[in-house]
Amino acid sequence: MGKWFLEFWAGSLRQNWPVYMIVLVVFILGLSAGYFGVLNLQPEKAQELIRYLDNFLAQAGMIEVNTEKALGEVLYNDIVVMLTIYFLGLTIIGIPVVLGIIFARGFVLGFSVGFLALKKNIQGVVLACAAVLPQNVLFVPALLMGGVVSLSFALLLVRRFFNSKLLIGPGFFAYSALMLLVTSCAAGAGLIEVYLTPVLIKLIAGWTAN
Repeated sequence: MGKWFLEFWAGSLRQNWPVYMIVLVVFILGLSAGYFGVLNLQPEKAQELIRYLDNFLAQAGMIEVNTEKALGEVLYNDIVVMLTIYFLGLTIIGIPVVLGIIFARGFVLGFSVGFLALKKNIQGVVLACAAVLPQNVLFVPALLMGGVVSLSFALLLVRRFFNSKLLIGPGFFAYSALMLLVTSCAAGAGLIEVYLTPVLIKLIAGWTAN
């Protein structure tokens, strides 16, 4: 199974490497924009965010998370993102919107990590590893792969527009199966965010308090 999976993605990369490159570049541009957004943040806004973060850390050890409610919200948000990408891939005009979603998620991630690292130094780096990294280790690859398969299918529709003999049925089933896979990965990221991340945040809050 593992060998088949690697061979499948190797073949996909050889065939669709321009799409992979476009998605990766857009995500990196989003990360960079988020980082530079921190650098250009007004001092008043930066201080306000730092105060909010300090207050949150001071109270984090006492916060009790309603895991059932939090899980529902996180899974809903993550799955909605993937479903949006899926349905956009069924339309040619959805291509720029998919890229916009990937850019926006990169921006949020770049801003979050950049702010913590630049404004809170070592404490911020540790907090970013605890609060941001765990779920994104799974969610970001799922997002990027979702973007790749969505754009690939949308481009198939473009080719179908110029060649009516081109079959899209097999591609549609493969597209749907792959999007189901990446959506499952996104759901896994949601589980990490709800069950692991709060524990790590509490540990970091206790460390900063000492």
